[in-house]
Amino acid sequence: MKLAKIALLAVMAASILGCVSSPDARKKSADPQAAFDQHIKLAMQYIGSKSRDLARVHLQKAERFESSANKSQLHNGYALLYQMEQEIELAEQHYRKAISSNKKDSMVRYNFAAFLYNQGRFQAALEQMQLVTEDLGYERRTQAFYILGLAQRKTGQGAEALKSFARASQLTPGFAPPYLEAAEIYFEQQKLPSAKRALDQYAYLAPPSAKSLWLAVRLEHSFGNRDGASSQGLKLKNLFPYSSENLEYQKWLKQ
Repeated sequence: MKLAKIALLAVMAASILGCVSSPDARKKSADPQAAFDQHIKLAMQYIGSKSRDLARVHLQKAERFESSANKSQLHNGYALLYQMEQEIELAEQHYRKAISSNKKDSMVRYNFAAFLYNQGRFQAALEQMQLVTEDLGYERRTQAFYILGLAQRKTGQGAEALKSFARASQLTPGFAPPYLEAAEIYFEQQKLPSAKRALDQYAYLAPPSAKSLWLAVRLEHSFGNRDGASSQGLKLKNLFPYSSENLEYQKWLKQ
């Protein structure tokens, strides 16, 4: 099972980014906290638009307000910036500083967990994301359960992963990815009807992907439906000819 870094980073970025349309940062506020917040907001927006130099400028300006009580967001901004620049050690240092500054900041933990997952540190990601899911008020709790499930699956905890995917689906029934992950686990467990139901639900909510079509091929084959397997394989070949899943399919055909 694979999860593209872009997918995780997109999930992460969606929680913090918006259009760059805030007031002129050059206007100094009489309130240091308000000025700090303004610079952090601009920095996050520039990170979202991949304007690294401008993001750094506003992080540095925010850093001048030493009396600010919300340093976790400053370190979070630096962590995201260094992560973008592939300065992995610096990014982790700032994530840890951010968490030390405010252990209740679920957004920071979410970003840190996604960072750890992308580094292949699945157990550490799992531990951080577990804490995020316990925050009942966190707006991206659905995605947190989803990534928790991915980390659990990577660490061989299939049963726990199914619970996390089910929780994500309960919180947001229209969120498609957990259904596909659950379908793959059910298929591995040879619980074919459950795999088919989960895959059908995914197909109802989202367009086909190389991953879903390759699973559909194997699932139809397991049911003895040769025509169905061939049909799904043709879709895979036509829609995603250069995917790793299509390469696997072509090898499978020669067996």
